Amino acid sequence: MQRQLRILLAGVMVLAPLAVTVWIIWGVGSSLDQMGRNLFPGPDLPPGVGAAVVIVGIYLAGLLTHFWVFQGMLAGLDKLVARVPGVKTIYESVRDLLKLFGGDSARMGRVVRYKMPGGDMSMLAILTNEAPAGLDPSGPDGRKVAIYLPYSYMFGGITVFVSPENICEVDMPVERALKLCATAQVTPSSDDSSAKS
Repeated sequence: MQRQLRILLAGVMVLAPLAVTVWIIWGVGSSLDQMGRNLFPGPDLPPGVGAAVVIVGIYLAGLLTHFWVFQGMLAGLDKLVARVPGVKTIYESVRDLLKLFGGDSARMGRVVRYKMPGGDMSMLAILTNEAPAGLDPSGPDGRKVAIYLPYSYMFGGITVFVSPENICEVDMPVERALKLCATAQVTPSSDDSSAKS
């Protein structure tokens, strides 16, 4: 019976990631398709046309950001939105999050190992700001840097302010560090980089 259970679990381990991936892609694709169809009500369009319209629209918006006239319009929109309480918070949070995870590792920060004071435990973190606004380096706590500690098996994490002496840089891309944190480093890998001394 134990052997049969192990075989069943092996099947789940193979099929579950594939099924979840297909389900998420199908859901996102269906949502985009419905959004595009709502833009053009009328004749019955073949499946996928609505999603294609939305993707082309997003691409064109990205293309426009390379022109200085459109950049000025975006700056004006930012200023306008910044005046509306509530809307400003949502807009800026989403914008900053997308900028952070937009694929530019230099913008995302650097991977560091945070050694907790008074113990031998350390955590993988992302150094997001070496001079956080609002923190006085000449204050009683001294200079602090901002690091982001991602949660395992969850989306999210916390930002903490720590002494620079308690961190050391790790030679690893941010995307890899986030993946390792998200999966609690369950899968061992021979190419995991070690911390710089």
